[in-house]
Amino acid sequence: MKIGNWRQAALTGARWTVASRIGLQLVTWPITIVVMRLLEPGDYGLFAIALLFTGLIALFSELGLGVALVQASTVDEPMARAASTLVLMLNAAVALAIVGVAPWVADVYDTPDVSLVMRVLTLELLFGALAAVPQALLERQLQFRSLSLAHMAGGIAGAATTLTAALLDAGVWALVAGTLVMALVRSSLLIVLHGRLVWPGPVRLATVRPMVHVSSQVVVGRLLWYWYGQADQFVLGKLLHAVQLGFYSVAAQLAMLPVGKAMEAVNRVAFPILSRARADPASLREMYLRVIGMLALYGFGVCWGLAAVAHEFVALVLGAKWQAATTPLAMLSIIAPLRMLCALNNTTTTAVGVPEAATKELVFAAVVIPLSVTAGAWRGGLAGAATAWLVAFPIVYLVSNRLTCAAVGLATREGLKPLVAPIFSGCMMFAGVWFVRRTLAPDTPLALLLAAQIVTGAAIYAGMMWLVARAVVDGARAFLRDMLRPRRALP
Repeated sequence: MKIGNWRQAALTGARWTVASRIGLQLVTWPITIVVMRLLEPGDYGLFAIALLFTGLIALFSELGLGVALVQASTVDEPMARAASTLVLMLNAAVALAIVGVAPWVADVYDTPDVSLVMRVLTLELLFGALAAVPQALLERQLQFRSLSLAHMAGGIAGAATTLTAALLDAGVWALVAGTLVMALVRSSLLIVLHGRLVWPGPVRLATVRPMVHVSSQVVVGRLLWYWYGQADQFVLGKLLHAVQLGFYSVAAQLAMLPVGKAMEAVNRVAFPILSRARADPASLREMYLRVIGMLALYGFGVCWGLAAVAHEFVALVLGAKWQAATTPLAMLSIIAPLRMLCALNNTTTTAVGVPEAATKELVFAAVVIPLSVTAGAWRGGLAGAATAWLVAFPIVYLVSNRLTCAAVGLATREGLKPLVAPIFSGCMMFAGVWFVRRTLAPDTPLALLLAAQIVTGAAIYAGMMWLVARAVVDGARAFLRDMLRPRRALP
């Protein structure tokens, strides 16, 4: 595929993916906030404990075969059917494992209700198993429209179900019901939009051997990523009460909400595009640096903006019962952009055929982050765990940048340059928000104070980026313009 066609494919994918994510967030963010006000911190703490273990075990449910199908040079019917068989078998085994460990988890965390929650959540594995291969084939074919529609419909259905159940005072079961409905709707649409269910077929070594190298690295990477990403909640769930874990879980969810969806969208588009662009190293490097620059522009602006107004945001939007989530929200929001960029780095190294680079970074993070969070939580509880991320994760990102730059053929410093202007502009934004708080508080109504902080912070960030990194801003504007006004691909 020529560079013009890569660009067109990326624009098409970004157009559909970003549009669906924006549409989904416009619907689900208000619902999420309402649900947080309806439910109790203990409900979120119980659900977080259940997800820690069901999510960990579910990492082995398809052994990275979906990624291997996307990256493979060719995929025939026997290979797809063999992958379908393996995914179904693995999901069945994982479901049985979750059912078996559920009582043990309930005893360890002294939360009897978590056992039934974990067992019911195994239904999500069944729904996902049926759609795993159709989804991989849609990604391989760059069918971003179909993928976006399925994920948007699932997200809206799940959010509506959660809200309805919360209004009926279902407690933690509102979160469970929303999760299952989202998985069911999304999986059903993926199968329909793919055109058929990929039926299980015979599994032969010669058929699956081409997928083994990539899938094994992906599974190891996912396990390590999950461990260091959830280590804070494993630790806090054991050291602290479920209510405190609920505060932390909601803070972590809100901190990653702006970049989590963007990260998912970018990775979904970037992986198949970069997998094909690796044949043209110069274009690959150019594409990587542009994406890093635009993501940094977005991530530092939005997440550091949320960190700057965390106190007012929690007090006004979530209410007084969530006040303990303020400090973790601020700390975790500061580090969220780097977590998003690390995810892109891992996607990039896997796409260009160097998955071991992502594995090395994740091994490092899987040691540093849990140790740091444990030490922080032991000394400072919720705030200590959040501060540990702030201290340790920049080191993880430096390692990630070095490994990724080596994989794509860039000098290490070249990978860090796109971050300089957003970080500087973010610091100026923090200063502006602080000045507004000192000038207007405490006599100003909370809603007006928050609005003034948001407007001032956004203006300062945009103005500083325009002054110190105009090329990045112009590039982002051009990309958005191309998404909104489609053009024909270059010959």
